[in-house]
Amino acid sequence: MTNEPLDVEQRAEAMLMKLASDPHLGRFVDSSFSIPKVYRGSGKVRLVILGQDPTVKDVRSRAAIKTVLNLDRRGGLRNYLIQICSHLGLDLDRNVYATNYLKNFFKPPTQIKELDVFREFSRVWLPLLRDELATVPEVPLISLGQPLLSALVSEGASPHVRDYWGYTPGWKSGQTASFRCLEPYENQLGRLIFPFPHQPSIRKLFYKDRLTDYTAFVRSVLR
Repeated sequence: MTNEPLDVEQRAEAMLMKLASDPHLGRFVDSSFSIPKVYRGSGKVRLVILGQDPTVKDVRSRAAIKTVLNLDRRGGLRNYLIQICSHLGLDLDRNVYATNYLKNFFKPPTQIKELDVFREFSRVWLPLLRDELATVPEVPLISLGQPLLSALVSEGASPHVRDYWGYTPGWKSGQTASFRCLEPYENQLGRLIFPFPHQPSIRKLFYKDRLTDYTAFVRSVLR
């Protein structure tokens, strides 16, 4: 198992070189920086955390991103994930494997209007991600953010994080639906997936009020 993350990273770097020279996709790829390393805890992996891609808007800040989701250093995102893991009875530093769906930096994806970034780049990265997840078989997964969830769902499944957190139009008056997860047959990875908002969105009242209850739901399912 020791060599598996390295193999993923080697394959990803080789793919980055191909993407950078691709006449159609290359102009959207920022190949100035290496692909961040995957994050793997020191103990048994019991949870996979999946991010969207490593890009941040400030180009100068990208050089500091060495590990997926910046889990090698302190910060708001790491604290958010530590909080989630704590609610689940897990240790981020021991029980988590973290990686990105799209491995390369972009220029940046939110400003690309000429193509559907997920559709075009999924053809490159999704097969590698499936091989990567095969190294941690049957481990459930947390997805971060709405755009990522939209790329993961199969036809007929909701692409909205809020729908898995019991959203109803009358939520402000206490009307909520049941919590749920994305079943393996409902997504492109064939895994049990629990959709979570990305860190900035957890500040929204709807998610903030439900974080403890939703993580309790996740913990009950994981048992």
